[in-house]
Amino acid sequence: MRALSSCLQVVLQFALALIVHHPSFSYRNEPRASFWTWRHIGADAFRAQSLTYVRRNNEFRTKNRNTFRHPISSGPLQTIRLKQRPSSSETTDHRSYPSQFPLRLPRKRRRKYGGTGPSSPASRSRAILNSFEEVCQRERKNRSLQTNDFVDLLNSMVHDLLAGKNTTFANRGEANNSQNISHRILPRDASSLIRLLGRNSAHDAMLQFCRRYCRDITNASKSSGGNKSISPLDAEEAILFAYTAAIAACSKPPPSSLASSQEQHHVVSDSKYRSKELLLLLLNEMECGYTEDGRSIRPNSYTLSAVLLGIDDAVESTNVLQLFEEKYASDNIEGEHNQSDTIVTVQVYNVVIASCSKESTNDGSGWQRAISLLQTMRRSGPQPNEQTYSLILQSCAEHGQMKVAMSLLDEIRQSPAITPTEKLYLPLLKVCAKFGHFKTAWSLINIMKDDSLELTTGTMNLYLSALAKGAMHMRALGILQDMIADPLLNPDIVTFNTVLSACANAGDYEAAQALLGEMRDGVHGFPADGQRESVEISPNVVSYNSVISCADPEAALGLIQEMRLTRRNREGVVLPNSITYVNAISQCRKASFKDDPGSAFEIAMYLLDLARDQNSGKGIDLNVFVYSASIWMAEAVGDYQTAVQLLREMKCSPNNICYDGVISVLSQNGLHREALYFYYEMQHLGLSATRKTYRRLVSAVDNASDPEISMSCQKKAALLDGVMSVMSEKDRGVLIGGPLFESLIRNHGNATDPGTSYQAARMAFDSIIGPVDDACLSAMLRVCSCVNPVKWEEAIMLLHSSDIVNKAMGPGLVSRRALSYAVIACAKADQWEEALNLIELYGNQGITEQSGIVSVASINSLIRACGRSSRPDIAVQLLNDMSVRYGCQPDERSYRLAIIACNQAEHRETRRGDSATGPVLKWWECALSLLRRMREDDIKPSLQTFSSAVSACEAAGQWQRAIGVLELMPSFSPLLGDDKMKEMNDPEPANLYCLNAAISACEKGGAWVEALQLYEHIRSMQDNKNAVMPNFITVNSLLIALEKANQLELAESVYKDAVRDKIVSPWKRRYDNDGKLRKMMVSLK
Repeated sequence: MRALSSCLQVVLQFALALIVHHPSFSYRNEPRASFWTWRHIGADAFRAQSLTYVRRNNEFRTKNRNTFRHPISSGPLQTIRLKQRPSSSETTDHRSYPSQFPLRLPRKRRRKYGGTGPSSPASRSRAILNSFEEVCQRERKNRSLQTNDFVDLLNSMVHDLLAGKNTTFANRGEANNSQNISHRILPRDASSLIRLLGRNSAHDAMLQFCRRYCRDITNASKSSGGNKSISPLDAEEAILFAYTAAIAACSKPPPSSLASSQEQHHVVSDSKYRSKELLLLLLNEMECGYTEDGRSIRPNSYTLSAVLLGIDDAVESTNVLQLFEEKYASDNIEGEHNQSDTIVTVQVYNVVIASCSKESTNDGSGWQRAISLLQTMRRSGPQPNEQTYSLILQSCAEHGQMKVAMSLLDEIRQSPAITPTEKLYLPLLKVCAKFGHFKTAWSLINIMKDDSLELTTGTMNLYLSALAKGAMHMRALGILQDMIADPLLNPDIVTFNTVLSACANAGDYEAAQALLGEMRDGVHGFPADGQRESVEISPNVVSYNSVISCADPEAALGLIQEMRLTRRNREGVVLPNSITYVNAISQCRKASFKDDPGSAFEIAMYLLDLARDQNSGKGIDLNVFVYSASIWMAEAVGDYQTAVQLLREMKCSPNNICYDGVISVLSQNGLHREALYFYYEMQHLGLSATRKTYRRLVSAVDNASDPEISMSCQKKAALLDGVMSVMSEKDRGVLIGGPLFESLIRNHGNATDPGTSYQAARMAFDSIIGPVDDACLSAMLRVCSCVNPVKWEEAIMLLHSSDIVNKAMGPGLVSRRALSYAVIACAKADQWEEALNLIELYGNQGITEQSGIVSVASINSLIRACGRSSRPDIAVQLLNDMSVRYGCQPDERSYRLAIIACNQAEHRETRRGDSATGPVLKWWECALSLLRRMREDDIKPSLQTFSSAVSACEAAGQWQRAIGVLELMPSFSPLLGDDKMKEMNDPEPANLYCLNAAISACEKGGAWVEALQLYEHIRSMQDNKNAVMPNFITVNSLLIALEKANQLELAESVYKDAVRDKIVSPWKRRYDNDGKLRKMMVSLK
């Protein structure tokens, strides 16, 4: 029966076609009533057939939801054409011509937009939008154009549309109205077109079309009469929707569907249009740009939310929200707060709170702003909802305020206005999973159980992720077993992969391999009640990648070969991808630092060959990450030839990580020229260098195999100057180019010419863009302290002007190293008072156990400066305050410089002949006291320290103390007959200055016997390897002592022995410094 009915239907259609095409059939000469009679009869027949056809054909009904064409448009009735349409002067509207029939289009819409025929505004509007959508879909599929070219294409299409050139879909009778685009595209399609243009980064064309459409629809609403006119309310609604779509597209444009390597265009476009100024300008333009008589178009909550989405800074976002509150609160009924009339809704507040959680500032005060907004909402704003609390909890957790988040969660749980759901706990669980706070995550799960919330697989997966971050693999394995045994929880592949990741992070390859084996064999879990079927999970590529990331090279190679063999299976094919090879090669690199590097390198290269083989069959994408891992594997074993070869054979575009590996291995081998060549190639390709890149370049220049480069600071500086000349502006800051600037300043400072070295170093220091760091500032201050003459004034100026240094402590934010170099510069110029002022100004932070305010070397320089400036009291005070006030322990040099200062002070007082009465400070006693304290602190004095102490005693005539100091010296004790000191191995050579000072002290004290004994004992020990040979000063001091004691015969004997031993020459007359002729003894040596 169905077949017979179909045949009859076809025959009826064919007969009707013959009747219509018969020459005698024409309504040209028929009365008008016969045409309308046929029209209604035909319309009913066609409608009945069409409804039957639509019910039988689901595909046709899907493609034609609002209207449908003739069901047999491809049949013989396709040629039906009435020979004459009703004229426009008649009352019949040609848009009701029965070529299309409305299926479910409401009668109100048909009256508003004039029907849905092919020449109706709705069809023409949709056709214009479809033309743009087809272009975008074609480019999304083919990707034949670059981003800039595609944006230019969209701009040209919009330009043609606005210029009226696109008249394909316009009626012939509307040529005069083609300039008004609101007559050709409906408001809904106009908003869709605006969103489409913004989605594809054509922001200029989008704003141009939006403004033109809003202007035209405003003019259309003001026109009188006509079927195309629109009411002012509908025009304002269309303007509101158009500008809301435009603001949303500018505030947060989604990434373009066309993948392009020119990412810089997107960055410029985003920074140009995603700004607070432009968004507020568009909002004000929407409100006041298309109305008259002081009226404005009131935005809705979606418009305000779109504006706030484009403001990332939480402070600016909060200020704009307050502006909206003040501006639109007056629109409500005075004296009342109608929650339904306000447009600053809870969704608007949620947008600002979300910006607080995304804020990445150093102060970390975003969570405080979020809580402040919550208090404002509770006090005078819209009531917060579940999303509000969820965002605030996320903001607190993201900023590390987990205790505040937990306290707020307890407050929400006790509030009757909010019913806790899983949405409140998910943000906190995600943050715990991100940072590895597994203890807090377990507490949240227990709270969810107390609130009678059902634990889902996703919730437990987040807890397992927190355990994986914390490398708690045993706990993760226990949770997995509990989930398998729980009938309400169904562990999925994500669950197993997370547990495998926990095992990999803990480095437990055996546990990861065991779980992977169970997954291969099928994991079966039988609950105690037996109400659930077994759980069977098969491993995927993520599972293998997790196990490979903790395996040794041989095991990783075995797993990859096992994955490649799964191609033979009909089911469960798990082929390795690029991440698989990256993990395996990375494990080989880790093993090269522990085990045999040669074996690990061979396995890594074999893995790369497997990746090449699989890539030849288009199995994987041999991307830049595989090559970068291989290059760094070559870097680990120092094979620069393989690293360069891998870089050259890459078919994909290399990144900066690849070049960093090549530069690193070249720097290890001392190939500085090749390293610089690849850096310049990086710059030519437009790849951004990193801080590590410049650190490796500096290492390559410092470790150059060419001795002419490695031994010359000037040539090193010249090479680094060439690198600085090609640096981009963003690399000239200390965050990226800091190592290069530090090395450049240091090498310029170590150059041979002190005049030009300081100027070159200062030019390099001034080339830094932005604030300096501790390393660069310290290097420049070191140059100031090393040049001759010392640039102490420049050092103070640099320290005062660069007092904000990264990684520095204290109120002044000046590091210990920088302050020490500045103090040394002042001390070398004998400006010890300025140095003390710097320490008081910048060194008043608390003393730590690891390091003090300044270094020991800087305090030693201050002690020396005080000694040169005749201030031994300040020198001794600095020595006494080193451990208590400055936080550094004195060394041998500190004591030596202080004793030298005391010795110099004693000699000055002796030359002046001061005879002060009363208790006065005796500097020779201070010197001996410091020497005794050195021995008590187990600090071995040097020969210069002993010499200064003996010299101080000599200046004061304390011959007993001078001989006592000599007996303490390891080099003189054997010469003086000390048997204990004779047993010491390799004592330091004796110092002639100490011997002369001791004999001179005996001479001044009248102890000629002790002086003679000391002289004779020294001469008797001439065969000793550490013996000291007396000179004419020794003999002269002894002869003066004997002459004062009237021992002339003994003095003559000593003199003859000295002449015989060629220590002194006979007396000769010589001119002294005053020009007087005097009798002198002259040394023969």
